[in-house]
Amino acid sequence: MDVIVVGSGIAGLFSAFRLVSRGYRVLIVTPGILRSSSYRAQGGIAAPVAEDDSVEKHVEDTLSAGDGLSDEGRVRRMVYRGRELVFELMDMGFPFDMGEKGLELSREGGHSFYRILHSGGARTGKKLVEFFLNKLEGNVSYMNGHVVDVVEDGYRARGVVLWDGVGLRILYSRAVIIASGGYASLYKSSTNPDTSLGILMYNLYKKGLALESLEFVQFHPTVFHAPDGRKILITEATRGDGAILLNEEGERFVNETDTRDKVARAIARQKSAFLYAGNIPESLILEKYRFLYVELRKYGYDLTKDRIPVYPAAHYTIGGVRTDLTGYTQFMGLFVIGEAASTRVHGANRLASNSLLEALVMADEVSSLLSGMLSGLDYREISYFPNPVPLPAGPDGVLDEYAFIERDEERLLQGLSKVKSGLPRLILESALFRKESRGVHYRSDYPSKREEFRGYLVWHKGNLAFEPVKFDVHAGEP
Repeated sequence: MDVIVVGSGIAGLFSAFRLVSRGYRVLIVTPGILRSSSYRAQGGIAAPVAEDDSVEKHVEDTLSAGDGLSDEGRVRRMVYRGRELVFELMDMGFPFDMGEKGLELSREGGHSFYRILHSGGARTGKKLVEFFLNKLEGNVSYMNGHVVDVVEDGYRARGVVLWDGVGLRILYSRAVIIASGGYASLYKSSTNPDTSLGILMYNLYKKGLALESLEFVQFHPTVFHAPDGRKILITEATRGDGAILLNEEGERFVNETDTRDKVARAIARQKSAFLYAGNIPESLILEKYRFLYVELRKYGYDLTKDRIPVYPAAHYTIGGVRTDLTGYTQFMGLFVIGEAASTRVHGANRLASNSLLEALVMADEVSSLLSGMLSGLDYREISYFPNPVPLPAGPDGVLDEYAFIERDEERLLQGLSKVKSGLPRLILESALFRKESRGVHYRSDYPSKREEFRGYLVWHKGNLAFEPVKFDVHAGEP
């Protein structure tokens, strides 16, 4: 096998598509073809395709949301190349939603223009995954299971360790692309699939790769918490179309088009909060948000007229394996892309719908880079005896209790007393170290930004280091 791709979200599928188009043999390993955060993505892909929009304006919005920690050069590359890839998707026949005047664009929190392309209304992720699965049919191999580790030989990746539900197996290849997602399901209250636990990410850290920005966990503001435990995300595109947020007195309490961190914090401070979309034309809801309408009706709520109770839930993790937009790591033949990676484009707060854009760009970049490298990467099966890697049963609630939207030293220390090791401990220690409020990280005991913390927290070989920002970037609003 030439390349093993771990994960079946957009980053994994698009990189596989690019590679098989160049004639390489690809194996996709996943715990479930449709068990990805990409498949659940509702909002869409952010790209400056409108006549009155521009790459520069999209870059400015991204930098502002990133609150002083977004790498401007990488952001510019992501937006510029991402825009080209969106046009390429159109040429490939991907069915973006169209209106009478052309592309039907939405606006989400933090965006100054309507620039969110969507498909199937609020089913963009599902449509993208199905589109690429169709393109890949008959051209790639698939294997089900949890990849828990990477086979490495002197800083050279040789394959992966797979848990197939019975035991551990070794799969060999010339190169490995990790697109396994983030770690938001370490929280009980999460919109992510239950596989988003960061198991592989943590094991890569134990092998010597650096992790950074783990304290930056984005919470989606408007999630319906169903009585049976389901978490139904209500896309912020509804607010872009006019839906409002009300408290228990029926009063508006926040600017609904603000960035996610501000809206989530405002909702969490209410005794109860409700999303009301009754001011949106019923025809638009039934056309664009039919999926949400149908799902909410199962629980007795009508999106066209009822106030829907909402509360934030962990949704996207900005931190991950330190890399750039190519996914390159210090292990030859190993690349990390998508939500598993930390590229510094999102800074301290991801701008809505930039994640699918980043996934597309990283998949494009890594496939181009690998195409020029694979001839020099040999296939070799080595004697390798993997250590047993226990799969956690699921979140224990510690992060929900002690490192949710608003944090403070007392609660973080209490959390640390309950967690002795693993990724949750690194998250808690990072949140404790950052004595400021920036982006999605809010400390009630340090409610303002502090210039001395304008930088990145990097975990490497058991040590936590602070790396100051070394580039000139717009710092966002004070």
